[in-house]
Amino acid sequence: MTKIDLSTLTDADVAPGLRFDNPQSQFAPDGMVSPITGNKPVNDTTTKNLNIQNYRMGKFMREYSKTPFEDLQEVPQSNGDTAWVMDAAIDNQDYNFYITKSNILSSVTLTEVKSQQEIDAAAKKYKIDPTQTYITIDGKKYFTRMDVPLHFGTGQNNDTWINLGVFVLGDGILASAIAGVIAAFGIDAFKDALKNIASGVMKTLWAVTSGAVKAAYRFVSTFIGQLVDRVAFDEAVAAARTAAGEAWAESVEGVTSTTMKYTVVGVVIIVVLLLIIEFVLHESYQNVYFYNLTEYDIELDFPYKDEGDYHNLPTKDVVAASKRTGPGGIDLGTWYNGVAFRYQSDSEFHGLGYTMRFKLKDPKTQTVVKTFSCLFDVPFDGDNSLFASTSEPKSYSDYYSSNSGAHKVKQYSTNDGSQEIIVTYDYLSGKHEDPQTGNSLYLYSSLVIIRDVV
Repeated sequence: MTKIDLSTLTDADVAPGLRFDNPQSQFAPDGMVSPITGNKPVNDTTTKNLNIQNYRMGKFMREYSKTPFEDLQEVPQSNGDTAWVMDAAIDNQDYNFYITKSNILSSVTLTEVKSQQEIDAAAKKYKIDPTQTYITIDGKKYFTRMDVPLHFGTGQNNDTWINLGVFVLGDGILASAIAGVIAAFGIDAFKDALKNIASGVMKTLWAVTSGAVKAAYRFVSTFIGQLVDRVAFDEAVAAARTAAGEAWAESVEGVTSTTMKYTVVGVVIIVVLLLIIEFVLHESYQNVYFYNLTEYDIELDFPYKDEGDYHNLPTKDVVAASKRTGPGGIDLGTWYNGVAFRYQSDSEFHGLGYTMRFKLKDPKTQTVVKTFSCLFDVPFDGDNSLFASTSEPKSYSDYYSSNSGAHKVKQYSTNDGSQEIIVTYDYLSGKHEDPQTGNSLYLYSSLVIIRDVV
């Protein structure tokens, strides 16, 4: 096997051998989500503040994506680990980031392939040749992936943790390097061997993660620019893929005018909504932030859509709250999980309206314990309405028709004695400035929160 010098690799070398998927976010109770944890009131002001905070974090991520690895501050830890740190002021607020050697190296996992069906499923998911999905060690096939933890925060508090899922292609440079380590040290000693790799591998992984974010923003900014200039949809996609760079082209899923959607795999994160904005007569948009503040895993879906559709939903499963520790074994307490998406009308002559279903599941057995529901109604003309319930209706179509328009308020909540569901708007009508673009739009932000009753 050819020896690979990891310290010389760049994102252009590594990117073609990677696919990004399943980003997951966690939030500290005393950080960005502190206004909605516990038994504190939730209202339109809470919604506005969290929305602005999310956009600020997005700005900081842009700065992070432009930072070379060599410009990060290297901070040795008391337990022998190493952290790489940066900070920046965004809108006069301090934001920071760190990533540690042990976190990244321990995120590498190998899963033995049990069947051809698993190979075919991976090939279909990542749109690659089946023979590229695995590495072979001692005659056995393995999938290789990493869930790279990226820690972002405000002030002195690293309150947001994002896992960037990375699937490593079997014929890629990084997979070859991993296979080489295993061949030299054996499967059982794999993790111990990784601990001894010099910071060259950290430089590589930094190039991978920052490269993904940079490519995503190049893709989206070019895409939006092309749409604003009235370029045909498919031509806009082609231009955006070119802007992302050839090395990253295969990491950005192709889109067509048939599907009318785009996916930047691995960077559709709750704190960065990558948005498509067209200048039209009257389209309605809604940014929705869903927070699971319970000990249940929650599966969400959209059983009935009256008008419009969602975009950028990274995952339909939002896992339960969990305990976390920081560098040196520091107890960071309970952290919560969430997702974000944008819902928008499908023409300039319609509003938007839909229902959501939340299946609360036992994390160990995945048995559905209870089902909550809600709806949002943003009419073309008139005030918005919403509704929520702690039960599942027999018909979501009837549920929508019976309750849409009935509660024209900025906040609605109900509980079953154990858990509470809260839904909000920041505004009930009119145009408002999009914090990301500065454009005046029929844009509304909403929270959906399921939390324990205190």
